[in-house]
Amino acid sequence: MKKTGYLPFVVLCGVLSACSSLRYMSIETYNPADVTFPPDVHKVLIVNNTVPQSPAPFKTAFRKETDTVTVMFDGVATVFCRTLGEVIAESSYFEDVLLYEGSFRADSLDWRDAMLTSAEVEQLCDEQDVDAVVSLDKLLVGMNESIMNVGDYGTMELLLDVTVSGMLRTYLPGRSAPLNAIQLSDTVYSLLGALTSEDIHFALGTAFEGLAEKYHTCFIPHWSEDVRWYYVSSAARCKEAAAFMAAGKWLLAADMWAALYDAAASPETKARMASNLALCSEMTGDFTRALQWAEQACRHLEESDSTADDRMPGMQKVYLSVLNYRIEAEKKLRKQTY
Repeated sequence: MKKTGYLPFVVLCGVLSACSSLRYMSIETYNPADVTFPPDVHKVLIVNNTVPQSPAPFKTAFRKETDTVTVMFDGVATVFCRTLGEVIAESSYFEDVLLYEGSFRADSLDWRDAMLTSAEVEQLCDEQDVDAVVSLDKLLVGMNESIMNVGDYGTMELLLDVTVSGMLRTYLPGRSAPLNAIQLSDTVYSLLGALTSEDIHFALGTAFEGLAEKYHTCFIPHWSEDVRWYYVSSAARCKEAAAFMAAGKWLLAADMWAALYDAAASPETKARMASNLALCSEMTGDFTRALQWAEQACRHLEESDSTADDRMPGMQKVYLSVLNYRIEAEKKLRKQTY
């Protein structure tokens, strides 16, 4: 596993818009993986442990005539496993990510969720010289054809709705139970060029590539986009503090917001300043201090009979939950990025 230093901050992408005294900005936050691997896991094997579904006639809800196109599902699990391994490998989180060639399963029960046994995990790790196994143990696919209007002239496109259910598990040698189990339950939409076997197979492949890219974050720490906000007014000192925030100068902005907080008379104004201070603390990586300021903002709002912005109490409660998550996420990240 790659040993990297945890970056206890988020990256400011820029101010997006302004609405009255509320400004929004886009940020990136660093999030932990669902699976926390032990420190001695350096090489991982991706295994297709599924049985392909039987071929099925293509069904549609809106065509008058029944079509005779038959859909083959034998390649979708391979596409998913290959893409999952490629995307995980691109992160350089592990020393190596390998793909088991072919399907590991020997039975023909496509509906069965088959866990790897301890002996099979030991066998795979020994033969492939890896420290852990990520196995796709079940994959079932459903499809539905629909129509989507696009363009200004009512142009219609065929849309393939691919519903997926399955199970991804992580196994370690020497353990009697999986390290982690992730249920796949999703719907992926793909444009369908025409109602031919080739077009359907291409749409299915595209859908499962996108699905693997989505679920790879379960196994490696990752960046994601988020939105934050802060409060400004026409007062000169508020504008100056807001300019510091827009420039990413969080400590300078915090000093000014703290002085404005102390000078504020109304509970609502104090709540706005406290919320801004919470954001400054979050952006410098002090999530505990950020939570304290966010809680203080909520207390001031409770002291106020009403606010000029009805959204403010609800937004502050959402921010509290976000900060609580970030505190727990930081603890998990430190285990994953030692």
